Amino acid sequence: PHARVGGISGLLEFIVERGETEDIPKLAERLQLHTEDLLAIIDAATLLGFAKVEAGDITVTEIGHIFADANILSSKEIFRQQALANAPLVATIYQTLLEKENHEMRADFFMDILDEYYPEEEAQRQFETAVDWGRYAELFEYDASERWLSLSVSGDE
Repeated sequence: PHARVGGISGLLEFIVERGETEDIPKLAERLQLHTEDLLAIIDAATLLGFAKVEAGDITVTEIGHIFADANILSSKEIFRQQALANAPLVATIYQTLLEKENHEMRADFFMDILDEYYPEEEAQRQFETAVDWGRYAELFEYDASERWLSLSVSGDE
């Protein structure tokens, strides 16, 4: 799902403030959005284990509640754990960088893999989302001008 970390955390914070569970169409109405516009953020929150969706309702999970209430350092650590466990592309990029002796890799390596499964535009969006999530979690860094990924110093353990 294509959602920025800020969108995910903002949605979780909003739901937690209102009581843990929200009817998705009513939530969209309150936020003055179309339901479809929320779905990418909801899908991302669900993928990461921060929320669950059942019968048209979104409920924040225990880890989602902790993430929503956390300070920035704690939220990065929680996001790191959830992304590595639940976001395969983020985990693949991180593991590849760990395995490389210099902990660096061309972005094109990952784009070539994604191109095998997705149209070019979708592959780019998948990559950008993984980079956004990995950078937020301080797992890796990305030099967009050089198109190089490298392990974050804090992620190099």
